[in-house]
Amino acid sequence: MKKILFALTVLVGLSSYAQPTEVPAEVQNSFNAHFKNAQMARWVAIQDSHVATFSMDGQTWRDAYFTNEGEFKGVGHFITFDVLPISVQEKLNDYSNYQILEMYQFDGTESGICFFATLRNETSNLTLKLDDTGYVAYSKKDRIKQSKKVSDALAAADKKH
Repeated sequence: MKKILFALTVLVGLSSYAQPTEVPAEVQNSFNAHFKNAQMARWVAIQDSHVATFSMDGQTWRDAYFTNEGEFKGVGHFITFDVLPISVQEKLNDYSNYQILEMYQFDGTESGICFFATLRNETSNLTLKLDDTGYVAYSKKDRIKQSKKVSDALAAADKKH
């Protein structure tokens, strides 16, 4: 489960930078069995997993997660705040000093439905994993690094005032 959590975190954070990859036959066969009418967009390899981004209706994109052996682990997709369960919305309101950048719903074969929120304020990025009751099962906070030029300019401006 930790590997799938890591893969989700990486995919959500870096989805636009992912490169296409060669897919093992077991993984491709498993995908075809689970999603017969899917329209493929791309495959991405992350650690010992493969993720397929696909559409069933030509409009809604989903990500299907598989081990390298072809075991299906779950499916996820980006969502908006308004479709979250009320309990998850209420929990995210506790983070009012952050802006919500992305929301991602994952329906795992082992863990059920969970939600990933990527948040940001002036000083840090925050990634949360929440269950459907709003419980925060995982959080990761990263400080935003300011460039030296920006820091120097801010310090010079402060000295003038």
